Amino acid sequence: MKNEIKQTAKHTIIYSIGNLSIKVIGLLLLPLYTSRLTLSDYGKLGILEVTTQFLIVIFGLNIYSAMIRWCSEEDSIEKQKTIIFTSYISLISVMFIFIILSQTLSSIFAKIYFNDLKFIIIFRYLFFIVFLEIINNLTLNLLRLKEKSLQFIIIVIIKLLLTLSLTIFFIIRLNMKIEGIFLSQLIGNALIFLITIPTIIKNINFNFDTDILKKMFRYSFPLIFSSISVMLLSIGDRFFIKFILDDSELGIYSLAYKFAGIINMLLIQSFALGYLPIAYKTINKKNATIFYSNVFSLFSTALIIFSLFISIFSREIIEIFAKNNEFWSAYLLVPILALTFVMKGIQYIFSLGFHIKKKTHYNAIIVIIAVFINFVLNYFLINKFGIWGAALATLLATSFITIMFYKYSQRIYHISYHFKNVIVILTWAVIFYFVSNLFYNPNILYRIGFKTLIFTIFIAILLFSKIISLNGFRKLFNLT
Repeated sequence: MKNEIKQTAKHTIIYSIGNLSIKVIGLLLLPLYTSRLTLSDYGKLGILEVTTQFLIVIFGLNIYSAMIRWCSEEDSIEKQKTIIFTSYISLISVMFIFIILSQTLSSIFAKIYFNDLKFIIIFRYLFFIVFLEIINNLTLNLLRLKEKSLQFIIIVIIKLLLTLSLTIFFIIRLNMKIEGIFLSQLIGNALIFLITIPTIIKNINFNFDTDILKKMFRYSFPLIFSSISVMLLSIGDRFFIKFILDDSELGIYSLAYKFAGIINMLLIQSFALGYLPIAYKTINKKNATIFYSNVFSLFSTALIIFSLFISIFSREIIEIFAKNNEFWSAYLLVPILALTFVMKGIQYIFSLGFHIKKKTHYNAIIVIIAVFINFVLNYFLINKFGIWGAALATLLATSFITIMFYKYSQRIYHISYHFKNVIVILTWAVIFYFVSNLFYNPNILYRIGFKTLIFTIFIAILLFSKIISLNGFRKLFNLT
């Protein structure tokens, strides 16, 4: 158990470094975007970005999840290579069909989204980005499977630095704006595809197994609906804002969501990348459920503390990086969206039982219901409260999923989670957030100093009251 904890921590930290670089570059680009793009342009960029994510989820078919699941329980290296080759060939076949269709879809999307055919070229870039992202994601997940986390983040950072450089060049020197942003992403993904070809060749044998494909598809098929539903849950608010309100409101909401999304990128995704392969390998070990429970306690605590930090300092960070003060009101939405990501992180832990028992249809059913709830809430709450209604709708729907995941996963794979400390920490976090906003000074340095003091007191209370402690975690994870 000690080794599993160390491996999870090691890979999570390494993945966090990679994901941190993504967010750092995002912050570096924010002054450029907010000075060169109008609020309406930023709203358009936001809707194009979530469309890219949505298409990646649909056409990725969740093959990578099935690949990791099947390879994790297969001892034969040759058999693993067959599984990987089968996964690649299946996905590439689907993507070629997608690319053929995308040439026709570009004009349709440009008309529906913006009623402007000049966006055709941007949608063509977007569709090729989807193609390359999906293939690259499978390769990166292969590195996860092999626990090559360092190689993983080196590849990610190379792509980011190239994309950053090209984005700056296209926007500043060529004044390409949104088109330049997507062209730089296309070139970055193409480079990653080329440099990872040796990794693919090294880990495959040319043996396509239809029986394995059928089994993997039965496993991943419910996850396709689950992933699509999760994506709709994540991006549906942006589409409702676009068509009920306007691109300017969408710009403010997109910035708030992207800022709160630091929690998702830096903690949730990093944790998921490092934890899932290890969790699968721990299934048949003694005290596996204790391991899963302990991970929940540690991860939930980290989520809440980091979410409070993001919420407290959101105003000052946005003011520093967003040069156009029209964007600054986005900070008001960050705490609600941060709490949404706390719920999202916890539901990831709760869903583990579905994967262990290969009952992934539970994921699909629960999330599909939540999407319906979310859409209804978005329609009524956005019409009544504007972008605040969108944030609240997302929080409520995400909380519903968290509760349902816990209820039904416990029925098929019981894990004794410890909720008391998590609830106490969350309560203190809410109190300290409101306290941090009692003081306002036009001087940003005074505000940062005051909020730093408040956050330090929060951590001190948790430590001195022994709600969290280093010794407590050592004992919790049997490291002493």
